[in-house]
Amino acid sequence: MKNIVNHIMRLDKEPFDMINSGIKTVEYRLNDDKRKKIKIGDTITFLKRPEEKEKIVVKVVDLKYYPTLFDMYTDTFFNHLNRYYKDPKEVVEDTTYYSEEEIKKYGCVAIFLKKLDDNFIVS
Repeated sequence: MKNIVNHIMRLDKEPFDMINSGIKTVEYRLNDDKRKKIKIGDTITFLKRPEEKEKIVVKVVDLKYYPTLFDMYTDTFFNHLNRYYKDPKEVVEDTTYYSEEEIKKYGCVAIFLKKLDDNFIVS
């Protein structure tokens, strides 16, 4: 039987609220060493910045890996991003928190999520 691991991540208010309401079902991240540990079936506890008192627990239902932000956003654009942006290039321009060097080094990952019941207990 697979050992399910719970990962901790932090989110700003807007993406946190979007996941909590079910609007956002994909989290886009740099595929750094921390994200490389995430597997399908694992859980992620998202903490709402800045206080980190509110939390959401989600299950990882799929993972897709990409060499660049543009590739990632192009692949997921019409199902997940087109109601907020006019094209994938605009999403890339809005993603200012990763450097080009980091993206070249690690690549990117789209983490597909399913919000779990508010009473779900993680160990």
